[in-house]
Amino acid sequence: MNFRIVTLIVLFIATNIVAQNNQKVLFSINDEPVFTQEFIDVYKKNSALIEDSSKKGIENYLNLYVNYKLKVKQAYELSLDTFPKFKNELNSYKESLIAPYLKDKKVSEHLINEAYERILKEVDVSHILLFLKPDATPKDTLDAYNKLIEARNLVMNGNHFSDVALKYSEDPTVQQNGGRIGYFTGLQMVYPFENKAFTTSIGDVSMPFRTKFGYHILKVHNIRKSKGDVEVAHIMIKNDSSNAKIKIDSIYNQISTKNANFFELATQFSDDKASAIQGGRLNKFGTGQMVESFAVEAFKLENEGEVSKPFQTQFGWHIVKLLKKYPIESFDKLKEKITQQVENDERSNLIGETVIKRLFKEYNVAVNEDALQKLNTDNWKDSPEKFTSNLLTIKDIHIPQSSFISYLKTVKNTDINKAFAGFKEKEVIQYYKQHIETDNEEFALMFKEFKEGLLLFDLIEKKVWNTSKDSLALANYFNQNKVEKYQNKELSNIKGTVISDFQEYLEKQWIKDLYLKYNVVFNKSEKRKLLKLKI
Repeated sequence: MNFRIVTLIVLFIATNIVAQNNQKVLFSINDEPVFTQEFIDVYKKNSALIEDSSKKGIENYLNLYVNYKLKVKQAYELSLDTFPKFKNELNSYKESLIAPYLKDKKVSEHLINEAYERILKEVDVSHILLFLKPDATPKDTLDAYNKLIEARNLVMNGNHFSDVALKYSEDPTVQQNGGRIGYFTGLQMVYPFENKAFTTSIGDVSMPFRTKFGYHILKVHNIRKSKGDVEVAHIMIKNDSSNAKIKIDSIYNQISTKNANFFELATQFSDDKASAIQGGRLNKFGTGQMVESFAVEAFKLENEGEVSKPFQTQFGWHIVKLLKKYPIESFDKLKEKITQQVENDERSNLIGETVIKRLFKEYNVAVNEDALQKLNTDNWKDSPEKFTSNLLTIKDIHIPQSSFISYLKTVKNTDINKAFAGFKEKEVIQYYKQHIETDNEEFALMFKEFKEGLLLFDLIEKKVWNTSKDSLALANYFNQNKVEKYQNKELSNIKGTVISDFQEYLEKQWIKDLYLKYNVVFNKSEKRKLLKLKI
């Protein structure tokens, strides 16, 4: 594949979108206009990316752009855009191109900034959990809510949170921790839980709130500045050893008084075999990513190389050596990582919600409440063919009950109203996708450029790359140029060079044919003005 050709395709399809109303025509191909401003925007955007200085000038770049437009013209004439393989590929790319239009940028930016602000802090929380399925009945939902109100009232009336948690919570770890989760930071919990923790004041108990796990209440014990990450090595002696304390003290004595090598002792004595082979080294961790009692001791160490006194966790006795501390990185360094997490967790629903609400209003979405209620009360499963009434109207499109029944068969949610909310949103998004090219000029122009870029790839493959793979055609080209260009060298020794030269030759011949096939006419006055511009 000729890299130069590919690069030019990428440059040209990366066009800035410009309105074509009242634009001056720079040139036309068989009477199809290409506008001056379109070319200027492409040039401004991409001239810095061209490494070959001979092609940086406006006139040289203009020649390349005309060639590009000629190739696209031929691609359409060959109906390459109608091939099933091309259409499938284009549709898959279209979904990706539409995705940003279904997100509210302001909401996204707010959530990204919010996440970073929370990463800078750590919150210490206890909670009580009552499990509840996403499709729980209204009665089960209300029962769980009222039970947590009851639990909250006990705490507010002076009962210790851990005692109430032991009585009410269904969290499997409650017997060990009394509901105390400990410290965590931003992006470590599901968003509704994180949000409630960071917006509840120290000492307060929240009202019941819902996550995908069920209903919770939580109490905030403290909020502190984030400690960042830490990298340590450790030596562990299991609790099941009768002389574990004596053994760990003996190891500590060798380190503290005899300056013994920590890593060698870890390899020799540590019962944590996974880390022992690494001299006791553990992967770096932050708050909420390690057993709390272990993390507390690790973060107490201030200086690299400092060693803790022996301490006990549920796993055994430990000695920890501090290897390195990692402070929280700047927003700019973390932004990409935070953005990925925000767009892939429950926050992503918030990013799209404002767009969906806008579309509901813009499309005059109307629900036939009687038709929906009939589905709620009658047994649609027995006779689905009877349900033919219009259920949902999106602009000029009427969607019958039968479409919703088909949707119901694909989802687990048995609550008609909840399922309908998902169906309504799905239909509105589908309508938006189907009409975005006519409703959104910016997208239409961008999608056209992208489509033409894909067409050009297919056409270049047909005209250049496939031909250059033909061993007989390559051999003929080589033999014709063997003496003058290749000084009688063997093809097998310089095949890569010959293929590249052959592709360049094929492209030049192709361009000549295009100029003979199509009528390219420049607006001379516009061209003169363009060439005088200092861009």
